[in-house]
Amino acid sequence: MTASGLSGQADRPTTSGWRYAGALLLGAGPACVLAQQVQLTPTGLPPAPAGYVDRVMDDAGPADDALGLKPSEYNAQGWPRSWRVDYSLYRARGTYGAGTGAGAGGFGNASSTHAIDLSAFIDTPNHGSMSIAASQVSQRFNSAGYLEAGNASTWRIDQRALPLDGGWYADHAAGDVSTSRTPLARGTGRISLPTAPIRGLAGQWRREDGAELNASAGNTGVFNGIDIAGFETSGGRVATAGAQWRLGSGQADLAGIATGAALPRQEVAVQLLDGRGVDNAGGFGFARQDTRAAWAATAWESAAPWAEGVAPGSLPVAERRGGLRVQLNALRSDGSLDGGATGLWADAAWRTERWRNTAGVFRFEPNLRWGTSLIASDLQGAYWLADTSTRQWQAGYSVELTDNVGGARSLAGSGLVTGTGTSTGKSAYLNANGRYSPDTRNTFGASLSVRAITSPGQAAQLSWDQRSDWGQTLWRAEVARALASRTTRLAIEQAWAVTYPATFSTSLARERLTGGLTPSDGWIWGVLGTYAFARQWSLDASVRGSRRSDGADSLNANVGLRWQPSAAWSLALRYTQSRGQEPLAPLVVSALTEATLPVLPLTQNNRSVQLLLRYEGRAGTSTAPLGGAAGTGSGSLAGTVYFDEDWSGRRGAAEAGVPAVTVVLDRRYVTRTDAQGRYEFPYVAAGDHSIEISPDNLPLPWFPAAREPQRLTVFVRTAATFDFPVQRER
Repeated sequence: MTASGLSGQADRPTTSGWRYAGALLLGAGPACVLAQQVQLTPTGLPPAPAGYVDRVMDDAGPADDALGLKPSEYNAQGWPRSWRVDYSLYRARGTYGAGTGAGAGGFGNASSTHAIDLSAFIDTPNHGSMSIAASQVSQRFNSAGYLEAGNASTWRIDQRALPLDGGWYADHAAGDVSTSRTPLARGTGRISLPTAPIRGLAGQWRREDGAELNASAGNTGVFNGIDIAGFETSGGRVATAGAQWRLGSGQADLAGIATGAALPRQEVAVQLLDGRGVDNAGGFGFARQDTRAAWAATAWESAAPWAEGVAPGSLPVAERRGGLRVQLNALRSDGSLDGGATGLWADAAWRTERWRNTAGVFRFEPNLRWGTSLIASDLQGAYWLADTSTRQWQAGYSVELTDNVGGARSLAGSGLVTGTGTSTGKSAYLNANGRYSPDTRNTFGASLSVRAITSPGQAAQLSWDQRSDWGQTLWRAEVARALASRTTRLAIEQAWAVTYPATFSTSLARERLTGGLTPSDGWIWGVLGTYAFARQWSLDASVRGSRRSDGADSLNANVGLRWQPSAAWSLALRYTQSRGQEPLAPLVVSALTEATLPVLPLTQNNRSVQLLLRYEGRAGTSTAPLGGAAGTGSGSLAGTVYFDEDWSGRRGAAEAGVPAVTVVLDRRYVTRTDAQGRYEFPYVAAGDHSIEISPDNLPLPWFPAAREPQRLTVFVRTAATFDFPVQRER
């Protein structure tokens, strides 16, 4: 009884005391009878114990999941494994394109396509984890009255975490993969060594002390396709080899790195490339050449000279207070057409009490390349990025100064609002951005970008992110100006509050373009959602479009209806349409970012209807050595990789998915996003996991918002969702 309770008893009328005394007297009678019974019981016999009653609510056992495997149906023999087989029928009509996507062919093609897709995973106790993903496409289409037929395929097999003697682990891949590179090649700052898609072999061998070897070889090509993510070779060949190791006695002591005791630490890496018949632009129809390239780098991390030490923690050293990481890079390339070129750059990343900083200097001679990819050639300069944040606010800025190595040249825009100036080649760029949350329901944001001298332009953005009973609303106003053109866009994005597992988001924007050659105005809209309207039925839709006064309309639709009568079988009907070029965000970018932008691909106009029959299953029981953990319950994991145009960290209805991106679970299991940016691991052990995406196939200048592996938890018989936003530099 609390003190207030005692006080309340003392303040009661005296009649309560008489009632209390009466209750004691009433209880005294039974107490006396019980006392007499106890005295009459013989002392030599113990009292009979009361019988235990198990309070079971229902002896029927746990309820079965209507769509899940019952224990009696599950095959527990063998290693843990899962598989999925899809058989698809397409009817499509396309107006442009060539590739494995349904509807490929010439103008006005009508096509019919049969496709078989296979994906499978198996976990072995001594040979690592195996993953396979393969597609075989057979197509017939009518082009200008002529019947034609074609076949295409894409496939990939991965073996991860294969244990070897001496503490080594191996990752092997075959099929449509990317060329290998060392961890240092991913870079510390804004510049990294690119990879190239190939059809061939790739391998990486690593040891816990930081040593790593890699090699890859195959035919160059590109990922393509609308309904099916395919791969088409381009005629060249590329081979790479590399190594990375740690100098001195610095071992991979995670505890020492976390506390700072294992610092300073220095690493060295080299990577070699040999290309034969490589396309100059990495695609088709351009001049071919033989090329060779060599890259070397060294990285050093420790406490910054101005800091007393590195704060303990599990984050990388450069992201902890007092930590500093510096990386020096040198690249040399020689081509039979381009000649020789050299690139030098240095990056540094450090953390002060409040700010995270990244700075670098670079010098790239003209025609510098790495295999099929051109590096930001004919450019030199320096940059500085910084940001800071708390629970309530965030602020950041970036500064860049650049010039050309080979004299004046045009820095013409490549689709973004950057202008077409042809000045001396010098350029200055500044961006400042911030967010502020006065409470848990409102967040205000602002961003300003200014580019001067060459290709001058300005861009500004204001946003208001509001949470309410209706859901989450993002109001955004954008304006960009470059030379004689000006773009203004007002947008609203709404993530509606609906009952789980349904999701529903919409977006609407009004855009106006003044000045320039083709002034226009129009609407940009999008709808994104999922809905399970019955126990075995679900609907998903992603529709984006624009309507403009100059006739440059666009539409990108993907709508599917799925029926799953059992855990193993499902049937889906899907409609897709792609028409016109989607509007680009009004941005002003720096010269370094612009120099790495790829050429925009030609738009494929296509519409198709797909009927997909799917069979999936799982079996096996995991084994473990002494001290290891045996198998547990399972769930599933799925999500999307998408272009985060507004840096909001959540997918808007008008934001597209990223196809052909490699997703890695626990550094062991590999899958790839489909043409709409979706991925799925259908059978995942319950518990904590790490998941990451490989930036190898991301188009520049996009990069993962989270570069480190992300932690998540999968619960038994639950479908976990994890989306990866990819963002461009501000």
